[in-house]
Amino acid sequence: MRKALKLALIYFIILIPGTILGTLLYSLYLNLLGFIAGRDITFFRDQELFKSLFYVMFCMQIFILPLISYYRIRHPGGALQLTVYIVLCALTWALFVPCTFKLKDFCSRKFTFENKTESLSPNYFRKVDDDVYYFTTEFCVSTKGRAPEAQAIIIDTTENGGVEYKTIGDNSNFVLNRKAQPFREVQLKNIFGENSNPIPVDFRLLNSMISGAYSGGIQHILTLISFVLLLCSVYGITNFFDWRLLNAVILFITTALILCLNSVYFTPMFDSIKTTIMTKTFLKALSGIVSEPLLFILNCFFAFLFITSGVVKFAIRKHAKKAR
Repeated sequence: MRKALKLALIYFIILIPGTILGTLLYSLYLNLLGFIAGRDITFFRDQELFKSLFYVMFCMQIFILPLISYYRIRHPGGALQLTVYIVLCALTWALFVPCTFKLKDFCSRKFTFENKTESLSPNYFRKVDDDVYYFTTEFCVSTKGRAPEAQAIIIDTTENGGVEYKTIGDNSNFVLNRKAQPFREVQLKNIFGENSNPIPVDFRLLNSMISGAYSGGIQHILTLISFVLLLCSVYGITNFFDWRLLNAVILFITTALILCLNSVYFTPMFDSIKTTIMTKTFLKALSGIVSEPLLFILNCFFAFLFITSGVVKFAIRKHAKKAR
């Protein structure tokens, strides 16, 4: 009984402080992305906190069930602990997640934030490729309807390079803006490096898929249920091995692979594979019931595997105890 109640307590202890801390940290990250040399930096602005809060809330709700599963690795319980876990799963995905999306939509309609992008500051040298840019004036709108413009000295650092003085528009195609992505300041991109390998899990894509499923029909709901079932089924492998450290590693890897599968599946690189496989008669028939038949089958298969392994392991251990 105590282990089951502790599981519920740990759920809220991780979820609430984790969301608050994550919101503050992600807000600082957004500050870093928008930082411009020579400009005043304001921490925890309303717009950034708003973006951070709902993004982190979603991420925490994705991770919370695998996270509390770590508690079972060290403190395995019986049927009551499993019942509490199932209740927490239902509470998360039937109440908290849809309420988060509804609250975000409500706040988006109720509150408006000024989405202002600051222009690059003058009197700083910015190097991109072989050119160095030095703005001598602030960016300002000289012609209505056009991007802000500023005078700049462009120094070509190649062997036979020269110096050019011209007017530059602050638009998305401008090389300093393009090469700085995802930062605003190209100098930060130079500091943090250009060859950063993004993780294969796209939480924004998952957010879009899951929010779309709640507002979609039964076909999308079934696909979502398969994902939720798979994510929650990691509880079944938390006590699979006798070595706790190995269980913790397997839980981490499994959770990462689940998120990768359900994220990569919706990327363009997977489209050709889906098109080839979807020509099968069985999957064609299933497409009338489920929005993503292939993903549905994969999720359900692995969920069944994890649940079965957990049940079998539990039965083996119970039988071993009786035999002693």
